Formats: sequence, structure tokens, C-alpha cells
Amino acid sequence: MRVFEYSGQLVSEVAGECDVKAICQAASSNPARYPLLAGVDEYDDTTFNPRQAVMLIAELGRLTAAADDPYLSDAVAALITLAELLLPARRRPPHRRLVFNGD
Repeated sequence: MRVFEYSGQLVSEVAGECDVKAICQAASSNPARYPLLAGVDEYDDTTFNPRQAVMLIAELGRLTAAADDPYLSDAVAALITLAELLLPARRRPPHRRLVFNGD
């Protein structure tokens, strides 16, 4: 998972292991509750914009609250950190995107 500027410049990426597949599998068990996460394609790239990041962060928070798996919670925390880089902030360019890289 990576965050890019509109220009294509890499802003940040997940350092170390982050089991995106586990996050997406947990979300796919209830697509009505996690519509954005359930729509992530594990075989292709999936991109989120700043407006979607707000909803994505909320879904990730709900997933963390429902999960009893500390490994999954750590992966979700790493993803939340990246998604927050899309939120509006002073001196931050407005056109960033979060990309889930499929295999």
C-alpha cells in the first residue's frame, strides 16, 4: 500500500509486513458494513481518493473494534496511518491517493 501525490511522487508506503489480504477477507465477510474494503481487488490495483479516505478510516476503525486478532489490528493501524495522509492538512497537497497494489 502506498500514498502518491497527484504528480505521481511517492509520499509513503507501508514499512514491513501488512497483511492486506487478511484485512480484505475480514471485510468481505460483511460487505454492507465495509463496502470500500470489501471492494479491494487482491489481483489488481485499487485506488482511494481523499474523500473516500474518510469513509475508509471509519471502516477500518469498525473492523479493529470487531476484531480479536492483534495481528489484524496492527495491520489495520498501519493502513489507517497511510489513509490519514490523504486527509486535508495545512501545507499538504490536496490531490493524494492511496493505492492497494494487487499481486
